[in-house]
Amino acid sequence: MTTIVAVGYWYKGDYQIPLIAMEELRREGIEVIDLSMGAIKASTFLYEISPSKLIVLVSEKRGKRELRVYKPERGDAFSDWADIYNNMKAYFMDVESFIKSSNALGSLPDETIIIECEVENEDGEMSDWGKECLKLMKEEVHKILGVKS
Repeated sequence: MTTIVAVGYWYKGDYQIPLIAMEELRREGIEVIDLSMGAIKASTFLYEISPSKLIVLVSEKRGKRELRVYKPERGDAFSDWADIYNNMKAYFMDVESFIKSSNALGSLPDETIIIECEVENEDGEMSDWGKECLKLMKEEVHKILGVKS
């Protein structure tokens, strides 16, 4: 079974796209877990539920307006722990921190797909692009799950 998780921030512009997608998918009967709780805690929770397949809904600012769908690269668990120790951000979890901590804990399944919206607006309401990307994100989840939109 595929586990779907969302990582986002309410009232932070396009960073809330995954959380809005989560709420809308839940209304459709698709279970989505909110992992907006910090990289270590989220990775520990993921370890406890031990999914065999994982879809992660996120938003990141990378400079190119697009919906990105990709499999995360896996590093060496020891190197990931060292990087986490040296670079962990308080209160904010980006997708790289989540992937590194999940990999270091052994909680990231081989079948992991990241669905990521580009962030244009970093505060307040979603941008027009954010609203479009929200729709694209949900369509991608439907496609992966084999559900008609």
